[in-house]
Amino acid sequence: MHDLDATIVAGASPPGRGGVGCVRISGPAAFSVAGALFTPGRGGPPVPGGPPRFGRFLGRDGRALDHGFLVLFVPGASYTGEATAELWPHGSPAVLAELVQAAVASGALPAGPGEFTYRALRRGRLDLARAEAVRDLVAARTLFQARVAFAQAEGALSRRLRPLRESLADLVARGEAAVEFVEESETHLPPGRLERELAEARETVGGLLAGFRTGRIAREGAALAIAGAPNVGKSSLFNRLLERDRAIVAPTPGTTRDTLEECVDLDGIPLRLVDTAGVRELTDAVEAEGVRRAREAVEQADLVLLVLDASRDPEPEELAALDRISGKGRSGRRLVALNKSDLPGALDVPIPCPETVRVSALTGLGLDELRALLLERLVGEGPVEEPVLTDARHAHALEAALEALERAARTETAGLSEELVLEDLHDALRHLAEITGELAPADLYERIFSTFCIGK
Repeated sequence: MHDLDATIVAGASPPGRGGVGCVRISGPAAFSVAGALFTPGRGGPPVPGGPPRFGRFLGRDGRALDHGFLVLFVPGASYTGEATAELWPHGSPAVLAELVQAAVASGALPAGPGEFTYRALRRGRLDLARAEAVRDLVAARTLFQARVAFAQAEGALSRRLRPLRESLADLVARGEAAVEFVEESETHLPPGRLERELAEARETVGGLLAGFRTGRIAREGAALAIAGAPNVGKSSLFNRLLERDRAIVAPTPGTTRDTLEECVDLDGIPLRLVDTAGVRELTDAVEAEGVRRAREAVEQADLVLLVLDASRDPEPEELAALDRISGKGRSGRRLVALNKSDLPGALDVPIPCPETVRVSALTGLGLDELRALLLERLVGEGPVEEPVLTDARHAHALEAALEALERAARTETAGLSEELVLEDLHDALRHLAEITGELAPADLYERIFSTFCIGK
């Protein structure tokens, strides 16, 4: 990251062509740098804090390059919290690149990934948890993801943590006063209050952590491996779930020789479908590699959809796969699709296990039920609510805070020294502060903001 006294510039619109592009300049010299690239039209030059002004944009050689709008944001009212100019030309990659270079020639420095958001953090416009949510909002692949990230960017997690932090800070202040002024009875907490507030704090943290699995899946998505023997209809089912013909379907065994991946929106949850090669004994080296990758995909997937053929009895290898996928530590990972259930007599075939859905990739039979079961396995029953905790970094910090609170409760119950309780409370507060960034080390900032796109 550059020094906060430097003026930085970057394209703020995505790569590629578009009707409108954006170049953002932020820092103390933002207005003068932008002014060197702009010739105002009949409306006159833009006024800081005023409306956008139309005019011509100039390249490094001073010649007119494009026309569009320039808007100047005053400190405190911009995204970064400092003087900011935004140039809105047409979305030509060549025009945007030249305007960035012209700004650099006028004294600005090229911005690094996430540097504008980093400045917003340092200027007090948002905390670290909200800054990370901005990154997630930019990366959102579904509308549900975008809504969850927007709620986080608006401070959903920070608001939930604020009363907890204030309560713990009050306990620390009262505890330190009691230790410092042992003889003053008014500095001591009433009997039972510490125990009660520690219990409430642990309940709050536990409630946030309870929603993390859903939050993680909402933020990161999940992977579904579609597995089974050759010719059971894996690729046809893959295409049905995808709602377009992506995988090649043919009656010849071994048509799918490698894993094929596509992402679908499962009621707001990004679900990565992985079509795999049919598992069987092979001598062909290429097909054998496909089978190896299929088994690897099954091991790594969040869920496994084992496809069976309803027109015949399961083969020994398929029965073995049923046991293997539902083995120790894998409860809830398996669903079974009894495909080709549209064929005569197929509905009379008994289901091999409780988590079986009768489907037909040909007719669409059972596909809605299958989607509903997939969603239930990922996020639980009922409507999918917007989670508050979505980031693994935040979850790890909350787990550490919960451990500190539990230590404090045990220490208080055992009647040990108040200094020991205070030490645990300080530890809990430190972990909570890591989430919002008050006590985040510099290398954490570097690590987080390096994952942002340039221009945000």
